[in-house]
Amino acid sequence: MVNKTSLSSDLQTSFHHLLSKRIGLVIRESERETFVNKLLLRIEVLNLSNPKDYYLFLKGNSQESEKEWQHLVPSLTNNESYFFRDKQQLQLLQDNIFPEIISRKQIDKTIRVCSAGCSTGEEPYSLAILLSQLIPNYHEWNLDILGVDINQEALRRAKKGVYNPWSLRGVSPSVIQTYFKKVKKQYHLDDNIKRMVRFHSVNLVKDSFSFGEIDLFICRNVFIYFNLTAIATVLDKFHGSLHPHGYLLTGHTELSGQNLHKFTAKVFSQSLIYQRRANNSMPAKINNIPAVTHEKKNISKPLIPPLTPIKSTQKSRAYSSLSVKNDPIYSTAKTAIKQLTNEQLIKTAEDLIKKERYDAAIEKVKKVLKNNPNNFQAYYLLAQISANKGLYEEAVTNGNRALQIDCFAIAPHYLLAQIAEETGKLEEAKSLLKKIIYLEPSSVGAYLDLSHIYTQEGDDKRAVKMYQESLNILKKLPPNTPIVERANLTASQLLFQLQTANFVL
Repeated sequence: MVNKTSLSSDLQTSFHHLLSKRIGLVIRESERETFVNKLLLRIEVLNLSNPKDYYLFLKGNSQESEKEWQHLVPSLTNNESYFFRDKQQLQLLQDNIFPEIISRKQIDKTIRVCSAGCSTGEEPYSLAILLSQLIPNYHEWNLDILGVDINQEALRRAKKGVYNPWSLRGVSPSVIQTYFKKVKKQYHLDDNIKRMVRFHSVNLVKDSFSFGEIDLFICRNVFIYFNLTAIATVLDKFHGSLHPHGYLLTGHTELSGQNLHKFTAKVFSQSLIYQRRANNSMPAKINNIPAVTHEKKNISKPLIPPLTPIKSTQKSRAYSSLSVKNDPIYSTAKTAIKQLTNEQLIKTAEDLIKKERYDAAIEKVKKVLKNNPNNFQAYYLLAQISANKGLYEEAVTNGNRALQIDCFAIAPHYLLAQIAEETGKLEEAKSLLKKIIYLEPSSVGAYLDLSHIYTQEGDDKRAVKMYQESLNILKKLPPNTPIVERANLTASQLLFQLQTANFVL
């Protein structure tokens, strides 16, 4: 029988990386012992003698390894769900979002909703019931509700539409009476509601989306299991599948730290929701509540504070032409022209990075470095490009070069901290974030990132302390202060988002 000692720390790390690459899953420090126990259980079930054999088995591309993933993944995540979960967000859908979508769709009478991470189906069925209540003649509409999940066993149960009383806790007796039929001790969902929902097995990180245009994505309590890169990947897929002006609803604070410049954040009393921007047009108005727009000034992911121009402290070099080398006016003018050219190149490179045209951006940055080998912004942008391409060693090298030029700059510290966290170097990430707080004591983002890391490590006391400190800072800031490391949400918007989060204080 295989025991814990046979699963070395290096092999555990290999399992972590495999899970992260395959499904974006992060195993927190506090969950590692449980994770090892679950691995050992599967190894025992398969009658394998060596944990490394199980790792190689999972890494393979055979049908048998695919089936094994279907056994392993459900044991690593929480699949509990119930009808009409998170009543505040459902109230937002009922009062604001669905009425706006219904109003826009009066001509083609087609609404498409996707519940991502739908588990055993309670959420998509709740949405179907809600839409049937909001649209009196819903039978005349094409209401297409998708439930997607990686757990095929959960989807099989969802398709049956049979639930125990625990899945209906908190549901009003009138709703149960209208939409369910009790058979012995179980509740069978009404066939009309079942026909509105279809289910598919989807790996959000690995699989491509072919759902057509979606009016609303709901993805709650899914990203809490994902690493930052996986979240960004899925966000891009959601954006690409959304109808113009379509919506994305997630769990509270699950997108903290993500680059959301492709979305407009809309703040309601019940929750925050994101709306896709459609070709730079203004988002649709809902009940006369103005949209909260983001300035498109943020550099592409990883999200960091925008750079401020760096004033050179070096003396300008005199030009070598014999006819003008002693002419101070000519020398000053030439230096100003060169500096202006560098600023233009940097601005062009930043625009190219936003468009993910990295090779073209590198070409511009190299021209800057040819003019000025000690240009801070140039090295920082090289670090950013490398990080976006997953070339973390290059990113760290260029980030450190930028810091050698300006050791007090905040942006490179943020980038290096994100890379350290992404690569599992949590102690290094914490050290960098603490240095940011030392340099900028009111850095909300650094406190929130530290809180996230401490939560991963199971250090709830420190996590709560960092979280509370971020709230204290936000309360003291002017309400309209943009928080650049949080997608330019204002201080009041971020404060609302954090205060309504399901964070146990």
